[in-house]
Amino acid sequence: MPCSDDRYIYKLVIGISLVLGGFIFNTSLVQAATDRECLATWEFPEIQTNYVKAKSNLKRNKSGKQIEKIAKKSGYAKRRGHGGLLGLTHSSIGPSFAVSTKYIEVEKGRYCLKLRKVEFTFGIRKSEIYVDRKYRKSSCAYKVIYAHEKEHVRINEKTLDDYASKISKVLKKRAAAIKPFYTDNPKKAAQSIIDKLNSGMKPILKKFSDQREKANDVIDTNKAYAATQAKCSDW
Repeated sequence: MPCSDDRYIYKLVIGISLVLGGFIFNTSLVQAATDRECLATWEFPEIQTNYVKAKSNLKRNKSGKQIEKIAKKSGYAKRRGHGGLLGLTHSSIGPSFAVSTKYIEVEKGRYCLKLRKVEFTFGIRKSEIYVDRKYRKSSCAYKVIYAHEKEHVRINEKTLDDYASKISKVLKKRAAAIKPFYTDNPKKAAQSIIDKLNSGMKPILKKFSDQREKANDVIDTNKAYAATQAKCSDW
């Protein structure tokens, strides 16, 4: 029976989610049977991980009320009940996947497909610091607001550093668990692999998100705010 080797690369970037939200990706899983012959083609997939930390961008063109609107739109103010914001760190954190597969046509319209490579990128895609425009850079109020927001940036980056190896470990395990299978549609099969990886990574990414929020909450208490405000008299 004639057969052919081919390589198919499928890339999907899951929409970046705000640090306050999750991501959802729905696909139709390909129904495919797998037998020993197809399974025998399995090889440990190559894993490439990239952890990114976007440079913080300072925004000084917004008033306190405009900063509040940005916070409410992102869900920050609603979740924590904060109002009267004079500063804000607005970050976008999310994953993207790229998979490379190889398949062999075992009979007309039927393929044995395996995962060859996974490229995973995760981290801080965007980081913006807002400080109420009414404060001059030389003012005490500006300096303590900016320092507070920079601490949020530091916390986000440290949490990413702390979780990078844990995330990579889970990714390797999830990728290795995807065995070769038969399919009649290599493109949809690649989508199903993305879906499985995405689903498998959700628990560890949620732990990362929960830990990041917990660490940020420590400096966002009323007591912490009062201590910050007490440093200056030019509010």
